[in-house]
Amino acid sequence: MDNLLSFTPPSPSKIKRLSRPLNAWFATTFSGLEHLDRMRPALYIGNHTIMGYDVSSLITGLYLKKNIYLRGVGDRIHFQIPFWGNFLQRYGAFEGTRESIHELMQMGEHILLYPGGGREVLKNKGEAYQLVWKSRYGFIELALAHGYDIIPFAAIGGEELVDIKYDSNDFRKSLLGKGLQRVGILQRMRNGEAFIPITTGFLGIPFIPKRHALHFKFCPRIETYQIPIEQHEAVKAELRTRVATAIEEALSQKTHL
Repeated sequence: MDNLLSFTPPSPSKIKRLSRPLNAWFATTFSGLEHLDRMRPALYIGNHTIMGYDVSSLITGLYLKKNIYLRGVGDRIHFQIPFWGNFLQRYGAFEGTRESIHELMQMGEHILLYPGGGREVLKNKGEAYQLVWKSRYGFIELALAHGYDIIPFAAIGGEELVDIKYDSNDFRKSLLGKGLQRVGILQRMRNGEAFIPITTGFLGIPFIPKRHALHFKFCPRIETYQIPIEQHEAVKAELRTRVATAIEEALSQKTHL
């Protein structure tokens, strides 16, 4: 918790240096920046693209353009990987527990959260630009509890970075997958949802993303502070739908960007 609360963003000059390779590989643009305000912290909710290659471009670009440093909510699996978890924490990511988000909201941080989590980032074939949120309402409950603004956004271009060749559905149907299911191991892999899809990208090389343009479209902020506490339970589903609809509508316009 001490590392969570004592984090200081890298200097803009350092981020500018680090982002040069990203900018050279991904031409990144933004729209809807007028909805953002560094002095008005918010919960940024978006669609997770396959493998999450675009997240670094989002965080660095927003920091350089608006001086807003997003603290990214990460799946606990990230922080169980030696060195990788420490690297993410070094740049502001944290394990997405309710307690951690509560602490950062109390501090007035700008927080990046993908309700689809690991399931949405480890997509199957045919799921491009689909929200896979299941029945998750935690982000809505936290926003309501803290009166936090929600800024929906659409991440466009990330689904085109790789081609899925073999996904969790293929794995479950395989002899190995069926065997692991019989002995109960597949269930420990979130019933196969934690399977990392085999992908090809640049020059057909596995897991190396293609050079492709990225675009992040921010929607108008949704305020929650005026919703009385006694109405929180009643408005949860409506608010979740409102956020999801804003993202889906922005994604539907992606061919016009």
